[in-house]
Formats: sequence, structure tokens, C-alpha cells
Amino acid sequence: MKKVTTNYIFVLLYQLLLIITPIFTMPYVIRVLMPENVGVEAYVSSIVQIFTAFAALGMGDYGRKVIASVKHKQDLKVEFYSLYLVQSFFSVIVLMMYLIFTFSTEQYQMLFLINILVILSYVFDITWFYTGQENMKNIMIRNMVVRLGSMLGIFCFVNGPDDLAIYVWINAATLLLGQLVTWLPLLRNLKGFAFDGAKARMHLKPVMTVAIVPIITLIPLALNKVILGNVTSALDVGFYNQAFKLMTLFVVFVTALSTVMSPRMVKQHNSAKKEDFERSTYFSFRYVALSTLPLVTGLIAIAPLFIPLFLGNAFQPSVLNLQILAPALFFSGLAGIFGLQILVTTGKNKSYAFSVFIAAFISLGTNFALIQSLGSYGTAIAYVVFTVMTCVLQAFFARKYFSIKKMIRQISPYIVASFIAYLFEAGTMYILTGIPSIIIIAIQIAVGGSIYFGTLLLFRDPLLLKGWKILQSKIFRKTFEER
Repeated sequence: MKKVTTNYIFVLLYQLLLIITPIFTMPYVIRVLMPENVGVEAYVSSIVQIFTAFAALGMGDYGRKVIASVKHKQDLKVEFYSLYLVQSFFSVIVLMMYLIFTFSTEQYQMLFLINILVILSYVFDITWFYTGQENMKNIMIRNMVVRLGSMLGIFCFVNGPDDLAIYVWINAATLLLGQLVTWLPLLRNLKGFAFDGAKARMHLKPVMTVAIVPIITLIPLALNKVILGNVTSALDVGFYNQAFKLMTLFVVFVTALSTVMSPRMVKQHNSAKKEDFERSTYFSFRYVALSTLPLVTGLIAIAPLFIPLFLGNAFQPSVLNLQILAPALFFSGLAGIFGLQILVTTGKNKSYAFSVFIAAFISLGTNFALIQSLGSYGTAIAYVVFTVMTCVLQAFFARKYFSIKKMIRQISPYIVASFIAYLFEAGTMYILTGIPSIIIIAIQIAVGGSIYFGTLLLFRDPLLLKGWKILQSKIFRKTFEER
């Protein structure tokens, strides 16, 4: 468990860095590039994302599971290169298709050319190897350095609306660099190549099954935005996309948990440790509820003041977009448990893919039904519908591995505590008027956080009590050692 905790800390630190850097860069970029250019960048990125989904091929989830299942070190090299042979074959084909698309299009061609680096970064993406081995320290430290370099480059070289191409290049180049540096320790440790064509063919079918998921999720993540841009305007895409970015910034606690827990649960399942597997599942339920529910209510409460302060008054439509999108944090977290930590871990890849497929097409239908009358708000509703349906369907397919009654009983205190905190946060905004928005937001966060954690302490929440005991023991040990 110590290894899980260490890996979680490093993943969480990196994910927190992913939050902090946009907090510094996003307001600057929006004000420098202007809303229209921000909308163009979001539109181009949506199309690039369609290609990257095919390039990624779902290798992150499947590769992590396979590497976690390797018992003997001598088999690791063969397993890795067999998996990478499949990945590189498909990603190179996607790269060639992207080049054909780029040279045949005229609108925003320069931006598409720069994004070739993004496609290349997926060719060299081997993060799944490190997560499967539960070895996150080195890769996260390297990515932190690259991320900070990206932030510095934006502040130094992006100075006006004409620097949109430079902004896109900085993001694309640092993404590729972040992938390349992960190869250095791998080549040093594996020492040489060991391809096995038979093993690669064996991996082909399950990889293709899992690959359906990132391809289908293009509908709510990218295709819906492309439709929005064509039906309304690039500016409307910008309003939606900035709210979406802000919402996804706060999903770090969930992604950090899934990244660390999935390999451990693979080992528990393969070793037939049913009780440990079940304990990990219910821990994940509690953790997702603890970390996401207060964020959902908090974002809804502070959005009216936070968006104008953070993005500027020009992005006022992003307020309602963010409020609509906020519940997706919680449902995405639960879907991560049902889908990645249970269905993929237990080999139910078809159920996993089918649930995403159905949810995505329901989302597409919702988008078409609402986009004409509601614009970006319709697209936001369509995304929330996707996360809810994914969660419900995957819970159905994973039902033999958990009790729905026990899950509801475990997360209900967090629902109550979050709702009470929201009432105080919303009330604070209406009571405090005539003072700077940033001060009101700070008071809202302080009041909401105090009410939330105070309520959980009254419920004697096991996660908080356990964390407090660990903190007390460390403080006591440190004091004892000093004496």
C-alpha cells in the first residue's frame, strides 16, 4: 500500500500542476489572443482530437492492464515491445492520414501543420508502461519540468492576437517533448529490443475492442464541438470550450486515483483476492464522492463571479456552461470506477465499449435536438447526458462486483455535506456586495470548505478520520525524533 500512496502523491502533484498552470496562463492567453482566436484554437483542437483518438488506440487502459499482469521481469521486454508494435503500426497510419488531411485543407492550415507534433506525441506515448508497473515518480517529475517550460514559453512568446500559431506550437512541442523524455529510462532499463509477432497479433483483438472507447468518446468530446462550430460560430465554441476546460481541470483527483488504483486492482483480481478487490472498490466510491461533490456544488456557486474575473466579461455565456457541466465531474468519477477499475480490470472490455457507444450516441442525439435553440448550452447538456448514461450503463454491467445499496449508503454523507456547503456558498455571494469579487470568492471557498469538512466530521467520516490519524502519527513521530 505504501507504493500506491507514493505513486498517488506523484500523480496528484502532476495533476495539480495541470490545474495550476492553466490558472496562470488561461486568463493571460484569453486576454492576449482575444475570444475569436481562442474559439479558432478550440475548433482546430477538436478536429485534431479526432485523429489523436485513433492514434491512441485505447492503449493506455489495455497496455496498463497487460504490463501490470506481467509476473516475471524477463517477460517484460517482450510484452512491452509487442504492445508497442501494435500501437506504432496504427498510430503511423493515422499520422499519414492526418498529413493528407492537412495538406488538402485550406482553412487554418498552418495550425493543422503545427499539430502534426501532437499526433507524433501519441506515436511515442508509453505512459501506460509506467502506470502498469506502478512506477510514476520519474515520469511525473520529467513531465512537471516540461509543463513548467510550456508555461514559461507562453508568457515569453505569446504577446498578441497574431501569436496564435506560436501558442499552438508551444503546446504541441512541449507535449511531444514530454513523451520523448519518458523513453530514456525505459531504454536504459529494458536494454535492447525483443519483438514477438505472435504476441503482437494476440494483443490485436483486445486492443481493437478497447480502442472503440476513445473513438466513440470523440462524439461528446470533439464531434459535438465541431457541430456546434458549424451550426453557430467559432466564438460559441470558445464559450463552451473554456467552461469545459475549467470543469476538467478539477477532475485531477479522480484521474490520479484511477491511474494508481487500476494496476493494483488488476493484481488483486488476478490473484483472486476478492476481499481486497472489493475493499479497493468501496474506497474508490468514497474517495470520488469526497473529492468531486464539493467541487460540483462549489463551481456552481462561484461561477457567476469567477468566470468574469478569470476569463473576462466577454465570456459571460461561459457561466451557465460551467454550471451545467459541473455535475459531470461526479458522474465521470463513478464511471471511472465502474469502467476502468472494474470492467476493464476483469476483462469485460466489450461491456465497457458497448456502454460508451450507447451513451455517446444518446449524447449526439441530445446535441442535435438542443443546439439550434440553446447553442453552447445544448452541447453542455449533451456532455452531461453522456457522463450520466455512461455511469448508469457501466454500473449495470459491473453490478456483480458491488452493492448499489452499500454504495449509496457510503456516498450519501458527502451529498448532504456538499448541499449544505452550497447553501452557505450561494448565500455568501448574495450577502456580500460592494466588495471585490476575488475576496467574495475566497470567502465562499473558505466558508464552503469549513462547512463541508465540519459536516463530515460530525458524520465521523472514515476517510477524514483515517487521514487525521496518519497526520497525527507523523507529527508525533517527528516531534519524538527531534527530542
